[in-house]
Amino acid sequence: LDLRGHTVPTRNLTPDPETGIGRWSEQDFVTAVRTGFRPDKTLLRYPMALLPDLSDQEGTALYAYLRSVPAIRNPLPKPPAVPAAGAKLDGKALYEQYGCVSCHGDDGIGIADLRQAAEHYPTQEALEFWILDAPRVRPGTGMPGWRGVIHEEHLKPLIDHVLALGKTRS
Repeated sequence: LDLRGHTVPTRNLTPDPETGIGRWSEQDFVTAVRTGFRPDKTLLRYPMALLPDLSDQEGTALYAYLRSVPAIRNPLPKPPAVPAAGAKLDGKALYEQYGCVSCHGDDGIGIADLRQAAEHYPTQEALEFWILDAPRVRPGTGMPGWRGVIHEEHLKPLIDHVLALGKTRS
């Protein structure tokens, strides 16, 4: 179950080219598992944890194993697309569409708690740097780096929403 109590559909890790990872290269797979983003820049969502310290050898072995299992066709709804550049969405909608809710919950209290974001990152710039480059700030973190995924015009409303979540909880 996800943080909302909804069933999480299991994504297809078999080599099926339509519903699985059959069109992914080895590098696509290793990058997705390390960074948390599929080749199309959509987020690997909870309960899939990032494995930023996955070695090349481990990634190659996992990929080789997954390529060896029989392909299974398992159509599921596509994961939510990243909001388009220029999309005029408020911070809450961006938080939802980018998938922040997957780890942080609707109210900022999930597997990673946002209530103290303002204390840890006291300026908009500091929080923006964390969101964009978290693995560089804290190697091994479970937070993906969103640079190149979140559009620049979405950062301020998204950050404002994250900070507001911290203000509504004590």
